[in-house]
Amino acid sequence: MAVVFAFVAACGGAERVPDPSVAPTDDPVVALDVPVGPVLFEPEQLILPPEEFPLADFAVARDEPLTAHAWERQFVSSASPDFKWFTVRLFVLEPDVSSTTFIAENGCDTVRWPDERPDVREVDASPSGDGARACRYEFTDGLRVLYHMTGYRNVGIVVGAQPRRAEMTDRLSLDWLAAMARHQIAIIGRVLVTYPPPKIDSLGSPDR
Repeated sequence: MAVVFAFVAACGGAERVPDPSVAPTDDPVVALDVPVGPVLFEPEQLILPPEEFPLADFAVARDEPLTAHAWERQFVSSASPDFKWFTVRLFVLEPDVSSTTFIAENGCDTVRWPDERPDVREVDASPSGDGARACRYEFTDGLRVLYHMTGYRNVGIVVGAQPRRAEMTDRLSLDWLAAMARHQIAIIGRVLVTYPPPKIDSLGSPDR
């Protein structure tokens, strides 16, 4: 993906502000022939690796478990004109629990903030995975944070970001979150292609 940087115009020397980056719209998981079956890997084996993060000038700032089967990886940037940070959280559920249950149970009011309770509202989510929900949080200083909840099979996925400037609108930000989620789903799909899930026998137990 091309990244546009600010430059000094030849006439007058004024710095031109780059246009906001636009998220890719393709769904990379469509091209994968993913075998059926639940996801049995740990979240740290599946979460978006730093080398596949799609925007320049981001580095991993947090990389740690949330629970026994949940992991968070946060990417931050001081140079990106569009975003301050992104976070990706994966929750590997029990094999018989659908991600649609995760999406339904994780409303916008389930996100907790340490210092203040922001204004929160649910907004239209760009499509991804087995379904999607999106939330917008606005703080008293005017800063915004947006979250996108989705899932794939028995994995719950939460992607969040804080836009850096007004030109990176809610809609553009939400498109980026959905694109990140689709990319994360494709990573899970690639793992399942390489290491197929065990077959389920007639009694509902994995056939190992």
